[in-house]
Amino acid sequence: MADTAIKEEEDKKEYFDTEEELEEKVDKLALWILSSEHFISFTGAGISTASGIPDFRSGMDTVLETGPGCWELAANKGKKAASKKKKAVRVNSSSAYPSRTHMAFVSMIETGLMKFLVSQNTDGLHRKSGVTPDKISELHGNTNREKCIECGKEYLRDFRVRTAQRVKDHKTGRMCDDPNCGGILEDTIINFGEGLPEEDLDNAFNHASCADLCLSMGSSLRVTPAADVPKTVFDNGGKLVIVNLQKTPLDPYAALNIHARCDDVIERLMAKLNMEIPEWRITRFCEVVRNGDMVEVNGRDEHHNYYSLFPRVDVQLGEDKKTRLISKKEPHVFTVSEDEFGTLKIMLKFKGHYEEKPLTIDFDLAEYQSQLYKISYDPFKRVWESVIPLY
Repeated sequence: MADTAIKEEEDKKEYFDTEEELEEKVDKLALWILSSEHFISFTGAGISTASGIPDFRSGMDTVLETGPGCWELAANKGKKAASKKKKAVRVNSSSAYPSRTHMAFVSMIETGLMKFLVSQNTDGLHRKSGVTPDKISELHGNTNREKCIECGKEYLRDFRVRTAQRVKDHKTGRMCDDPNCGGILEDTIINFGEGLPEEDLDNAFNHASCADLCLSMGSSLRVTPAADVPKTVFDNGGKLVIVNLQKTPLDPYAALNIHARCDDVIERLMAKLNMEIPEWRITRFCEVVRNGDMVEVNGRDEHHNYYSLFPRVDVQLGEDKKTRLISKKEPHVFTVSEDEFGTLKIMLKFKGHYEEKPLTIDFDLAEYQSQLYKISYDPFKRVWESVIPLY
């Protein structure tokens, strides 16, 4: 990986606009967004440094709290960062919080201001923030997503799915749970030299070809074909705005080059757009289905697709509620005899990346064949805010 680090010292240099320059540039950007008909964004690792996840190419003397980029460190083994600041702050992606930039994008997409998002990031924070899969192309994959090589079914997990040690090996050791398939599951991470997912790539370029404005944030724009997406916007007559601390190869094509931290730009931008940046909530779905004497409990995503959320589910039944059934393997399936029909107490247990406490939901076997629950967790207060039965 050392070969992927930036070799020229000048290219590692970080630039910062003055307050006056930043104000003027963000003013322009806000006006362009409001007048655009098809506005898209392109993101790189730089938007996640505020979440505690290091980028790849920041130099040894970076101002970022996450410290030098991963590839920069690999290229400078044994050397210490030039900065004498406190130790670099780094967070595992599984327990990282989406940044202000992530959350602002959610708001712009939900209001229709931003039409599509293209990302090089594999940390899963865009999906975790609330961006739905139909509004994003994750060109380099998602560390929490795996896919069946036979039927193409995708599985979103609340844990890192990649287990392979060899770069070209993507098998995760799990199998498709479709009884008509049973195919091998592979992670979705794209390594150097591997082809990008065709559907994601097509969606990205289709949106780029009709975009009149592209906001690129936190990307060095050095990795192709991903970096060809914002260039396509320029080639088709649209405006390209680049937000990055280092200079990029596409700077000459940009209508605006903004040198500032991503969150600093976003906070100014959202204020000028008169929009609030929403506070992150963890929103998940749980589906309970009864089929005869079988009860199945599973996680679901916002489109009701399978989402691996619960490492363990406990079910209490019987009039005294002392009978407990335990499942530690997904899908969670329980056998409940008819004479035990009543209201089940279903305790959901989580991975605990954000210190989620077990959550108990009620399911009336006599009244419902199935029930979908929307559950919301406040990661800042560490409390479950709501449990809403949807059907």
